[in-house]
Amino acid sequence: MGGIYLADQAGWIDLTPPDEPRAQPVWAVSFLATSDTDRTEASETISNDGHTITYVLTDANMDGLGDVELDIRVLNQNSGTAADSWPFRADLTFVTDVTGAGNNIVNTTGFDNRYDITWSLTESGEPTLQQISSYAVSNDWKTGKSDQLNADIRMAPTATDDLTNALSGKLIFVIGGITMTVHLAE
Repeated sequence: MGGIYLADQAGWIDLTPPDEPRAQPVWAVSFLATSDTDRTEASETISNDGHTITYVLTDANMDGLGDVELDIRVLNQNSGTAADSWPFRADLTFVTDVTGAGNNIVNTTGFDNRYDITWSLTESGEPTLQQISSYAVSNDWKTGKSDQLNADIRMAPTATDDLTNALSGKLIFVIGGITMTVHLAE
């Protein structure tokens, strides 16, 4: 510890330099083709950048939609040593409300205070993931490490049956600072 003590002044003055500033974490994030729903889709399309996935379902399949299972590849692209850890967060930030009165296409749980979503990682060991309400965080994601993030979303069939050709459903996530979108269309 470096410093000096000034008896007639403010007391101890710490001369130890602070930690170097770090840039915001940088992540590569993309939906994987193994993402799926519990219904038969007419089509599934992933955008070229991997940030948008579109499911087209028939009216009958949309009406009974109960589960969307997303597989997402996450790569820590931060500069640093292999021992450096970077904070990571995955969050469901928007869900279509078909009536404007709280009829969300995703079920809620916990006395209706959070969306019914479960986050997990596929590989064992680091990084680890902790779910807090509808989002998940990791504080031990090392530089250069990649893992498959899974989001299991329980849908509300009583709301998805109100989706039509004119009104598609949308789920928006922010994963590692990247906006990711799921479109549900008839």
